[in-house]
Amino acid sequence: MIPARLLIHNCIYCPPEEIDRDGNVVFNEIELTGVRIVPALATTKATEGESKADRLTIYIDPEFSTPAIIPQELAQIKWNGKAYTIREVTPCYTQGSDAIHHYEAALV
Repeated sequence: MIPARLLIHNCIYCPPEEIDRDGNVVFNEIELTGVRIVPALATTKATEGESKADRLTIYIDPEFSTPAIIPQELAQIKWNGKAYTIREVTPCYTQGSDAIHHYEAALV
């Protein structure tokens, strides 16, 4: 478990709920408290110069983050007035056990 004092952020978690009659994905909105969102800034070199590949990582603790969720890829996170898409979810296990310590999700 991540210490509660480090889980200082709140956000809106938006898992895909259904597809409407026009083929658009409808997202549900759930307020998620007790998470940590950290920027992961990166610059990559391309043939046309440098490009920014900035993203965020959200840390979700099964014990202190409420409600308790398992993040889904392609769900959205709304934070600081912007919407991000979850591209990769990594469950991190407690050392020497198969218990989930926390989840890390890459946001773009």
